[in-house]
Amino acid sequence: EFALNDNDTVFDVLQRVTKYKKIQMEYQGADLNQYGSVYIEGINHLYEFSCGELSGWVYSVNNTFPSRGCSSYTLKDGDSIVWQYTCDLGRDVGAEFVEGQNGR
Repeated sequence: EFALNDNDTVFDVLQRVTKYKKIQMEYQGADLNQYGSVYIEGINHLYEFSCGELSGWVYSVNNTFPSRGCSSYTLKDGDSIVWQYTCDLGRDVGAEFVEGQNGR
């Protein structure tokens, strides 16, 4: 568990955890895409499109898949974050998204 700072986003926590645990993570900055949110390209050397054109990383908070990017979701104390790798744009992990939403 990590302490939550004021205005922490899902991305802030992911960045802290991966650095602390020495897990590789690569992302695209919010200023480099049309969605205005950080885009997670790979975690632990598993990248978007590694499992096909609909694959990539998605997150849930309290068992709900938000329809916004990880740097746009501000957390509250007690929130539980889960990152999952999808091979079918979320359908295989219990969610369905329009391309470009969530961590994608």
